[in-house]
Amino acid sequence: MVNQSTPHTVTDEKASWIPMIAIALAQILMSFNVASLPVALGGMVNSFNVPPTTIATGIVVYSLSVAGFVMLGAKLNQRFGPLIIFRSTVLLFGVAQVMMTFSPNATIMISAQALSGLTAAALVPSLAALIAENYRGAQQASALGTLGSARAGAGVAAFLIGGVLGTYIGWRPAFGLLIVLSAVIFFLSFRMKADRGRPEISIDIVDVVLAATTIILLSFGFNNLNRWGMGLVRDAAPFDLLGFSPAPFMIALGIVLGQLFVVWTRRVKEKGKTPLLALEVITSPTERAAVVAMFAVVALEAMLNFSVPTLHSDCAGQHAAGNRHRHDAV
Repeated sequence: MVNQSTPHTVTDEKASWIPMIAIALAQILMSFNVASLPVALGGMVNSFNVPPTTIATGIVVYSLSVAGFVMLGAKLNQRFGPLIIFRSTVLLFGVAQVMMTFSPNATIMISAQALSGLTAAALVPSLAALIAENYRGAQQASALGTLGSARAGAGVAAFLIGGVLGTYIGWRPAFGLLIVLSAVIFFLSFRMKADRGRPEISIDIVDVVLAATTIILLSFGFNNLNRWGMGLVRDAAPFDLLGFSPAPFMIALGIVLGQLFVVWTRRVKEKGKTPLLALEVITSPTERAAVVAMFAVVALEAMLNFSVPTLHSDCAGQHAAGNRHRHDAV
């Protein structure tokens, strides 16, 4: 008699989606903050009694902090592990939102956005790493898709929620919501899988300084060419260099420091250490194309973030002017 055994069916065990909820909420946390800034611009101008350009400085500071230190953030994730970095930065982001919500003046507001940008620079690289740590196969693909959707949804929510709160209550509650969201994300993070960092990875301070300075100088230079002047200095410039605009000089210095960064990075790699940036990102045509595509997407998103509140403000102004005209006619 032949024994027949029942065939064993191997099924992939599905991981809990709670870690993904925390990861998606962290993406929403950052995106909601930066998308709410243009919406709250008018309210902050009235609260702090400063010109709109001062408030816009908070947006610039946030963006420059992220751009200048995101490579350092990636290295911190590798060295200490993405889960530790995730929890630490979420808490710091919450502190920044406390500063933002209760800021008595524009200086505190700008400082809050600087801290938000620095924490986001380390938080962004941890999101994809945590997805890779907690999910496999089809679940990992779904999680990555959800992460992209969370960013887009946060932008829409910021316009809707921030607009409603700003109209009926004020601009501060929109950022107060992010304090609560930070606490929720922190507690949900304890459902994530533990990870281990790589203490052998070293962080070269010269690399960090060169990279951050290069990005900040180039960003400031190009963003202010029209306002500060492409040649002779204009009145809007904060200072001049023998009568010339500082913007072109910032761009030139940024290019020089960028070249020094590449040279220094090669030296770090030749010594057998881990560089801040893999030079393949610069030398590979495929990597360059990916960077250009991402730049285009982010640039279009920034244009949308600024144009929608501006259009809304113009429409509201025209509507108010129309009402006054009808009232005068009566």
